[in-house]
Amino acid sequence: MSDPIPLKEAGKAQASCRDCGLFDLCFAQDVAESRREELDRIIRRQRPLSRDVHLFHAGQKLKSICVVRSGTVKTYQISRDGDEIVTGFHLPGELIGLDAIGSDAHPEFAVALEDSRYCEIPFREFQRILDESPELNQLILKLLSLDMAETRELMLVISRMDARARVATFLMNLSRRLTRRGKDGDRFRLSMDRRDIANYLGLTIETVSRTLSAMQRDGMLAVRGKLVSIEDADALLDVAGRDHEDLLVGTA
Repeated sequence: MSDPIPLKEAGKAQASCRDCGLFDLCFAQDVAESRREELDRIIRRQRPLSRDVHLFHAGQKLKSICVVRSGTVKTYQISRDGDEIVTGFHLPGELIGLDAIGSDAHPEFAVALEDSRYCEIPFREFQRILDESPELNQLILKLLSLDMAETRELMLVISRMDARARVATFLMNLSRRLTRRGKDGDRFRLSMDRRDIANYLGLTIETVSRTLSAMQRDGMLAVRGKLVSIEDADALLDVAGRDHEDLLVGTA
């Protein structure tokens, strides 16, 4: 995963989205130049978020939407029985908080899995820009639509898979997303623990651990703690199901 940016560099954050190393992955790249200048004025960049600290809580009033700058952020909900339900893992360049726009309150929790940084966009000011820009409105609607469609389709596919296919799909999805961010998609560290992975995939921790061990014995993976090396991507993709290869790219 991305290394956290040292605190001593916090004051050296770029003055423009275009100067950011994640510009090609961030929604800002699709914003018209004139509107991007307005975004540059309101965005609060590279704000620190320590491990296990919440970005927001379910039910909290929407004050801003955020873009992960470094690290990993987990989103989750709490069931009526008090159980945690993991809904996603967000990597650098990904937006968090758009699902709160409709109700003006966050429907889920967001917590850092490691020391992270994020860019914060105050929603009141962002909404003013949205009101003045049909193009930006269309972009946000597109992002919301894509996120909803990809989440629904991925969950439908996973619900019909066996444990091996679920774990393989998860790893291939993560690999593709990391590759898009200029990281090594074949060798990476899992910022989430086995419990979170199991929760997200609807499996038990024991099943996830046994499946990873079996994949290692089969030569698909090399696993050492949280470090994962994909040794045979073709075999892993076969397990995930090539019919669903388009879903392995993930959101960005």
